[in-house]
Amino acid sequence: MDQAAPLPFDPVPPTLPVVEQLGRIAEARPWLARLPELIEQARDRFGLTLSPPLHGGSCSWVAPARLPDGTRAIVKIAWPHPEMQGEAAALRHWHGSGAVRLLAHDPQHHVLLLERCEPGLPLGDSPAPAAERLRIGAELLNRLWEAEPPGGFDALDAVTAHWADLVDERMARLRPGYDPGLVAEGARLLRELPGTAGRRVLLHGDFNPGNVLSCGDGRWAAIDPKPMTGDPAYDPWPLLEQVDDPFARPDPARVLAARRDLLAEALALDPARIIAWAVARRVETALWLAHHGDVGGGAAVMGEARVLADL
Repeated sequence: MDQAAPLPFDPVPPTLPVVEQLGRIAEARPWLARLPELIEQARDRFGLTLSPPLHGGSCSWVAPARLPDGTRAIVKIAWPHPEMQGEAAALRHWHGSGAVRLLAHDPQHHVLLLERCEPGLPLGDSPAPAAERLRIGAELLNRLWEAEPPGGFDALDAVTAHWADLVDERMARLRPGYDPGLVAEGARLLRELPGTAGRRVLLHGDFNPGNVLSCGDGRWAAIDPKPMTGDPAYDPWPLLEQVDDPFARPDPARVLAARRDLLAEALALDPARIIAWAVARRVETALWLAHHGDVGGGAAVMGEARVLADL
């Protein structure tokens, strides 16, 4: 392919999620305006044959690509923001053990070339029973946590202490009508849980079932980490609630308790810590939603937090 030739498709269609999402953020618009240029630079630098972008992800442009030697890859160009800063370093540290392999990195332009997971089925869409999907997720987390965490990553305690301050500020300013005792408990857990952990690992940071993909031959790999160092019990929460919706079941507390116990055994964690982090993170999410104008959505999340707290 002539690298100087224009692409045979629109690389940045207006319906692309990253365009729709970042178009609402004033500070992201200059990056969006430069995105076609960044795509061309990445294509030329790495000699890529690009395919149309994938319709997923709200803070990065992602597309299948082929390297000059024929290797099938994914190219990811990220909008620079704090959560994405450690992704390349974490993937380099894991070196394909539990996560996708990093093939190349352009830190100046925030471009990652990644192993392409094929068939790429998200764990949340797997037809396997929920318990099996939980075990797959737990196996990957154990692998991600194996090696001693390197330096240079954000510390979980600093991040969640900041979130706790935001919870308090938003509750006082917005007065959304949420249970004040439960909100206070969530803020307390955000501040205190990291300091009581018996172990420190390199966390994935966003281990939801959509960020775990099938790679063929029974292999699964995590993608899109938001890495931090700290308490391993922080990572499992999305698996509890997102391999399917336990709150759509007749008895969500029973379903959540069974999942908590399965994950605690598979990960050698205290089940109470898994639930405590789930409560803390749901409270933080509820106040984030209220801050962004969705008080009703936050109230629904607070209802879920109450079910978790009662466990």
